[in-house]
Amino acid sequence: MLYKLGRFLQIVGLIMLPAAIAGNLAPEPQGIDLWMSLKLSAVGVLVFTLGYWLQQMGRQ
Repeated sequence: MLYKLGRFLQIVGLIMLPAAIAGNLAPEPQGIDLWMSLKLSAVGVLVFTLGYWLQQMGRQ
């Protein structure tokens, strides 16, 4: 169960990074500013790392 949850969180983290970058590149009314993009990228990295740790714990 932990293994599958970890893999899911890794996928979510990987999807968040390009979404944050695309949001920064979008035109101004729909886009987000640089700091929000960096915050979303940091959350994506944290989610991915948490998923990696859960995956490793699920293997044992």
